Amino acid sequence: MKRNKKLIMTILLVMGVSYIGNARIKNRKFKNIEKTSVELKNIKSNSKELNSQEYAKILENFRKKADKYLETGDKIQLVDDYINDIEDAKVSKKALKDNYDADKETFGIVEVAIFMKSSYSDGENAKKLTDEDYKKMQEKFVKTNKFKQLEGYVEIQPVQPLQNK
Repeated sequence: MKRNKKLIMTILLVMGVSYIGNARIKNRKFKNIEKTSVELKNIKSNSKELNSQEYAKILENFRKKADKYLETGDKIQLVDDYINDIEDAKVSKKALKDNYDADKETFGIVEVAIFMKSSYSDGENAKKLTDEDYKKMQEKFVKTNKFKQLEGYVEIQPVQPLQNK
């Protein structure tokens, strides 16, 4: 009988501790819920290879976010989201081929924003950026596979002098 009583008390004690622990977790406020949801989204996108339609949607969503970042001048977040949303996405070769133009456009937005400092610099956050900030963003961007893949998509032809005949 004593053994059963001890067993029941132990079980009740464990249940009570777990109940209190769960109550504390539920009451805890998380400040960075948005960041957590982004991380979960990235985990999901990294675990599955995206098809053409899914990748097109990611590119479209990024361009919408990019417009907001460029209005405020938050170029640092622009580059970080580009890397998280597009660079880190697993995409099938067919999806890359199907979305090549949209991919170039998205790449171009980020490239212009960070390599041409005066572009998109009307926002409050852009005015706070230093040359060191631009250097860090550029280094981060140049290391991406997308940069290596798309950096030469615009071929600038040198101006040739006119020849008189």
